[in-house]
Amino acid sequence: MTTPPRWDVSNVYPSLQSPAFENAAATLKNELTDLDDYFLEVIRKMDVNAPAKELAAALGESVKRFNELAIRAGTQGAYLEAFVSTNSHDQVAMKKMSEFQQTMVKMQTLGTQFRAWVGSIAPALENVLPLNATSAAHAFNIREYAEQSKYLMSEAEESLAAEMGLNGGEAWSKLQGTVTSQMTVEFNL
Repeated sequence: MTTPPRWDVSNVYPSLQSPAFENAAATLKNELTDLDDYFLEVIRKMDVNAPAKELAAALGESVKRFNELAIRAGTQGAYLEAFVSTNSHDQVAMKKMSEFQQTMVKMQTLGTQFRAWVGSIAPALENVLPLNATSAAHAFNIREYAEQSKYLMSEAEESLAAEMGLNGGEAWSKLQGTVTSQMTVEFNL
């Protein structure tokens, strides 16, 4: 029996255990911690009555940081998925994916906090958006966040939902991936 082909993703990171991948994973966690600190030190202290220029700067900085995190997380998630989706027997990949998913819970929680904050400053948005190039470039999404923030649960409930998603929805997805990646079929060529 020949070894089935595997994705060659060595152009992204040399391997799952390479220093490059480990550094990228650590950087993602550090940037999430920095964003969490930024929320505590800046965002949570600003409300709709803050000066428009300060709101614009905080909004733009938050969007910039989320965009950078999304690119980094997207690259790492796709890289890990290339291993996990094709070989569920790869214990290293499964462990790294689990760690990555736990990190993503923090990103999801921060995203929810950001949406709630955008909703809280919604009355000032039209004055604030043009004052920052990043905010202006993402005006449509920011307005959508403000509109959708009405449907958010409390912060505690949203955090719980994010954590439970990892245990519930992700578990079913992982089971489906495991089952399908281990399927074999005999056929005559």
